[in-house]
Amino acid sequence: NFFDTAALYGKGESERRVGIALRELKDLLPDDFILNTKVGYRPNPFDYSEEQTLACVEESLRVLGVDRLPMIHIHDVQHSDLPTVMNGARKALHRLQEQGIVGMVGLAAGPIPMMIEYVNTDEFDSILTHNRYTLLDQPASELITLADAKGLGIINGAPFSSGLLARPLDESATYIYRQAEPETIARANRLKEICERHNVSIKAAAIQFSTRDPRIHTTIMGASSAQQIRQSADALAVDIPEEIWGEFHNEVPPK
Repeated sequence: NFFDTAALYGKGESERRVGIALRELKDLLPDDFILNTKVGYRPNPFDYSEEQTLACVEESLRVLGVDRLPMIHIHDVQHSDLPTVMNGARKALHRLQEQGIVGMVGLAAGPIPMMIEYVNTDEFDSILTHNRYTLLDQPASELITLADAKGLGIINGAPFSSGLLARPLDESATYIYRQAEPETIARANRLKEICERHNVSIKAAAIQFSTRDPRIHTTIMGASSAQQIRQSADALAVDIPEEIWGEFHNEVPPK
């Protein structure tokens, strides 16, 4: 019941296509459907001013064909600084919350120390971390623990580390959107070998590493086809023996 998009994705194409789908499938959507989008890349990239944020939300509402956004995140704030974001984008979204146009307001970014700084302002309802809490590496552990203690919604994106954990033997697979280092590829393949000992796919293990954590409320998995979505859904039903998680941790300690 959760769908994630952003003005950044496909230079706006993602929101446009999602809007088409929402209009065509409106009678099939569950009552508790949650649409999440983001501000920070429209009209101008990395402009987190109040004026630009209001303009971005207005355009997202138009393109998506909705009159309310249940959830919205401020995107990639590492391109700015905390005072600018809080006095600009966060202030604008607070106003839209008061008007009922926006529901939950969260933060979506990469660098963990910076996200911790924002979470400690106590001005956010949720966080979206990506590529940093996976079977391979878990630098977001401190952030997730903090956000959980504060009662925030926690969304974990990219459990495949942008591809490597789904296809560790594929030379074209990337790690956090870049070519993986040989040592990282070797660690991913050791994880795959552990999975093979238990007759479990590494894709299923990568997904369930995130979904089995009670602190994480939503796990976002990217897909380029309907088949990939079905494969990810099927992976949730795979029976994974409990002892495998200890083997992962002991044989391929996370960084």
